Amino acid sequence: MTDVPSWWSDDDRLIAELGHAVREARVPESFVRAGKGAFTWRTVDAELAELRLDSWLSASEASEPTGLRDEPPGRRHGAGPRTLSFAARELSIEVEIHADAVRGQLVPAQPGTLLVRDDDGPVRDVPVDDVGWFVIEPVPARRFRLHVRTAAGSAVITDWIHPQP
Repeated sequence: MTDVPSWWSDDDRLIAELGHAVREARVPESFVRAGKGAFTWRTVDAELAELRLDSWLSASEASEPTGLRDEPPGRRHGAGPRTLSFAARELSIEVEIHADAVRGQLVPAQPGTLLVRDDDGPVRDVPVDDVGWFVIEPVPARRFRLHVRTAAGSAVITDWIHPQP
């Protein structure tokens, strides 16, 4: 007869041994960084949509190169939701940031998926319906960007959006 380990017939001991084995299996930090780096390359084919309108900015500020607007705006123009408009070659993304949600629409209207990304990477997938409408609830707490993939195959990514001033 073969020698059977003592934990083989004891469920509690088996679970304890499995838990110990899982805790001991650590992935080196260099592997984690390489994996995250490879994952970001999957969006390299996306076209960067240009910010055309931001209700928090004056007309002259909105036309500045996007690299100069990395900090959140210091003032808010007007009342109501913040309105943003991004334009790419074949697609525009219209966005309103309300207190409870980010609401938006693709123009021309078409279905697809929207990936909300923050500094750490993907946060969540949001469906885009047949009329191009999407809702992100709740509003992301940190700066974020939208990566849109339409059913027709277009891929567009917005610049960073700061949810609050």
